[in-house]
Amino acid sequence: MRSGLLSELENIGYEIHLEGDNIRYRYQKPGNPPDKVKLLIDELKKYKAEIVKILKMGSTITPAEKSLPQSNAKDSWPPDFEALINWFMIQEAPIEPFLLEPHIRVVDPAKFYESLQREIKTGPRGPRARMGTLQWDLQKLKAYLN
Repeated sequence: MRSGLLSELENIGYEIHLEGDNIRYRYQKPGNPPDKVKLLIDELKKYKAEIVKILKMGSTITPAEKSLPQSNAKDSWPPDFEALINWFMIQEAPIEPFLLEPHIRVVDPAKFYESLQREIKTGPRGPRARMGTLQWDLQKLKAYLN
């Protein structure tokens, strides 16, 4: 694997993280990703075992992110979002898979909920919270469950 693959994907606009031993990636910018991404994603899949090791070591975290304190999310979330967090924290995960959006299928709701809880505990400086993805997921989840 060539060096800089993960950084290049993140610079293009992808969020990359692990769910167990599975690599998850999502394009975070508006519109469609550039055409060159297909080759990068193919390379990511080709070197999956190596990428999993790197992600488990946390080497994609920048030095600036490492210096950020892990906050108590309840104390630092904006007040308008804190109500949504409080709502989510008392919810139980559905048993059956569901569609969060027509193009987003949650296959393992328990893992999905665990992932959201970890991100909430990381606080608003976590990567998905900074990009608004965590907030979007919680809003769509609330709309789905209500």
